[in-house]
Amino acid sequence: MGELLLCSKELASVPYYIETTALNVYSLEEVCYYLMHNIELIEPGFMDEELCQWIKKELKMTALAERLLKLIREGRSLAEFVRTLAMGCNYCTAEEIQNMQTSLSVFQDKSEIECAKIRADRFLAQGRYSLCVQEYQRLLALLEVAEGSGLLAGNIWHNLGTAYAGQFLFDRAAECYEKAFLKNGNEISLQQANEAKRLADDENLPDMKGLEESVNEQKLLLEKWIQEYKRGSR
Repeated sequence: MGELLLCSKELASVPYYIETTALNVYSLEEVCYYLMHNIELIEPGFMDEELCQWIKKELKMTALAERLLKLIREGRSLAEFVRTLAMGCNYCTAEEIQNMQTSLSVFQDKSEIECAKIRADRFLAQGRYSLCVQEYQRLLALLEVAEGSGLLAGNIWHNLGTAYAGQFLFDRAAECYEKAFLKNGNEISLQQANEAKRLADDENLPDMKGLEESVNEQKLLLEKWIQEYKRGSR
C-alpha cells in the first residue's frame, strides 16, 4: 500500500480481496488503512459476511467477527459497521474513526442515485477526475436519470463537464455543458459550454511559456466555474 504498517496481530495466510479496488489485504490494520484512504468508495456491500468470516478464520478475531455479523443481521448502518471494525485494532485514532463515520452518515436513507452523486461530487471536489467521470457515467447509465429532465440530470451533466475540463478534454466538456443546459436551463452551464469550446479551439501555443500560461489559465477558469455553479445552484 506504499506505507509500512505495524500489525498487532498475525497476518492472514489467505488475503481478503477487496473487489472495488482489486486489492488484497492481510491484516485488520490494512483494512483500516484502506477505509481511511478510500472512504468515498465504501458502499453497503462492504458489510459482507464473507469479510466477517475472514476476520474470524484468518485473523483469529472471533469476538470482533461475531460483533460485525450481529450488526449485519440486525440491519445496522454502514457507519456503525465501519466504526466497530476500526475499533478492532489501534490503527485509527478516535478522530479518524469519527471522520469516517461522518463521511458515511450522509449516505444513510439515500437512494442509489443520490449516494452515487454525493460520491462523485466528492471526487470532483478533490480533483480526482477519473473517478468522478466513472461515477457520473454510471449515474447517467441509469435510464431514470439519463432520460429524465430537470435539476438532477442537469447537475450531473454539468459536473461531468467540469470533470472533463479538469482533464483538459474541453471538447467533451462543452458537449456535457450543453446537455446540462438543455436539462436545467442554467445560464452558467451555457456560458461554460461556450468557454470550453473556446479552450478546445485554442491552438495558439507557440512555445512552452505559452503552454504554461494556458494551463494556468485553464486551472483558474476551472476553479471559477465550480464556484460560480455552486452559487447558481442554490
